[in-house]
Parts: sequence; structure tokens; C-alpha cells
Amino acid sequence: MRPSLINEVRLDGLHRVLPAAGLGWLVTESATDTVSLLDHDLQLVRRVSLPFTVPRLNASATSRFVAIADSHELVVLDSTGDISWRRPWHRFGADPTDTDVPFHIDTDGILWIRVATTRVLVALDAATGAEIDRVTLTGPDAAWFVHRPADTSTGLGLLHPDPSPSALIRLDSGRIALRPLHGLDLADFSPDGSRYLTMSIDGFLSVRELVTDSVLAQRHVDDLPDLPSRIRFDNWSFEYPALFLTDEIIMVTLAPRDYSSDDEHLLLSARSLRYRARTDYPTRRWPGPLVSAERSGRWLTHDHEEGMLRLWQIGNTTPPPASPRAESTPLDDEPMPGQIAFF
Repeated sequence: MRPSLINEVRLDGLHRVLPAAGLGWLVTESATDTVSLLDHDLQLVRRVSLPFTVPRLNASATSRFVAIADSHELVVLDSTGDISWRRPWHRFGADPTDTDVPFHIDTDGILWIRVATTRVLVALDAATGAEIDRVTLTGPDAAWFVHRPADTSTGLGLLHPDPSPSALIRLDSGRIALRPLHGLDLADFSPDGSRYLTMSIDGFLSVRELVTDSVLAQRHVDDLPDLPSRIRFDNWSFEYPALFLTDEIIMVTLAPRDYSSDDEHLLLSARSLRYRARTDYPTRRWPGPLVSAERSGRWLTHDHEEGMLRLWQIGNTTPPPASPRAESTPLDDEPMPGQIAFF
């Protein structure tokens, strides 16, 4: 499958590329004390000057706020770049060993923080810094947040023991409500919000219905139907992240364990995890790792050596036939006329 290039942007000193809920993306640059906010079409919305002169450890943004942190404090800026409030990490219960505290601003302006030292999840008003609620949340130190495009609920992933402690989090009448999610490490939500994707470093993927937690598909990388033999037998592994491109198509990164070639971005059916196509980028070199997009059918890649951000869109979801007599196969496993849908 050859994708369409929607836009590309060059930023010197490209450091981190992060989804910004309801906006597009936030990009930090190692050579400057600024961050760039980009919209869903990869157009520059604005550049915001930061109150730090040392490398940042984490960041989050929406169209209204930018939150940025180093190892000492968290600072929240408004849409004009003025400081709304700032607070040292010890005020949240973090100690000096918590050098990279994960946080996320959702589209309702709620700032979520997970403090590993005290095992708490804190919800703040991003505009004022006022604490709304906090709950104890046991689990491992490593944590991350996953935006759910369908509404203001947010996914919280914690590097799994068994069972996974991942959860869907939201505010209900000013109190934090958590709903456990099953599977392994939470990776992404489908664009319509009805499904979620989990993965593990040892090669397992699963797709589940959010309402019922029922498994739609669950497979190991060695057991993906129709996977090309050059990948199946050459000891490839999943790389993080995996993401939904559409409600029916998943994109995963597979990398050769011996580093003998570039990573591959593969398209899988969200119904069966069946291999559907390889992404054939029209670039002279591999464009870099994946970053999710809120808009269905799109994704971002970033090449740190070139400092290039590229926004891609999925093309025709029906790959060309293998021979003149062969019929094209829809990427989404849609049953052909006369077939019975088993899902």
C-alpha cells in the first residue's frame, strides 16, 4: 500500500513528538527553549517559549493549554504562552527519584498526573492548578496516557504485570472514575472509540470491544495470518507503538531483531489481525517511528536525523491483485457479496 503524503515540516533539533488532544501534535526541540503546536493538517498553530533552559522531560497540550515539565517542576501555560501556574513536583508527593512524572491534559481541561512514589492518580483543573480529586492506584512505576477521540475519557496504561492494570479514567460529579481494561499494554483506541488495542513487548496483540471487553482478535506476531514468509521466518518483533488507522485497520511496526534492514509498517485487519498490506513509503529512506493521529486514516512519522515530520493518509484500501486473474481483497476483511459475516 502506497500512502499519500499530506504535509511535511522540518524542525531542527527535533526531540519529542506527542499527540495533543483535540489539537494535533506538540513537538519539543532540543536546541531551543520553545515548543511547536501543530494542527491536524500539520500546519503550525504557534510556537511557545518555555521557562526552562534545561532539556524537558515531558509535555502535553491542547488548544488552550501547554504543560511542560523538567525534573523539578511542572509549568502550565495558557494559549498566549503566559504562565498560568507552576508547582514543584514535591507538592504532588513526588520525590527526587521521580524524574519523569507522566501527565496529560484532556479536551475538558483536566490535567491528569500519575505519581509513582505515592501510587496516586491526581486530577487538576489545568487553568488554575486546583486539585479536583485523587485516588490510590497500585501498580508499576511506568505509566502513560492514551487519548480517546470519541469523548473526554482517557486511557491510562501501566506497564503490565498480569493482569493488566490499565484503565479508562474520567471525572464523574467531581470524582475520579476508573474502569479496568483487560489485555496487555494499552496502545490505542479506534477512531470511533468503540474498541481498544493492547500489545506486549514479547509479541502479542489484542483487539477488544470497549463496552464488553470481549476479544475480537488476539494473536502473536508469529501467528498473524498471511504474514509474508520473509518476516515470519526471519525473527521479527513488534515495536511500540501500534495504532488504529481506521476503525477497521491497524498499523504495527515490525523490526528485525538482527537490525539487518529497516523496520516495516504493516497494515492488519482490526477484525482478525490478518496481514493486509505493507506500507510502501515514497521516500528515499525509512521515514521513522509512528505517532497516532485523531483523524481516521492518518498517521505521523518523524525522522530525527533529518528533523522531518511527515503526515500520511491511507490510500485505496483495496490492494492491487497479485495477477491479472486475481481479485482484489479489501483490507478490512469485509465479507464479499453472498458471504456470511462471522463477527
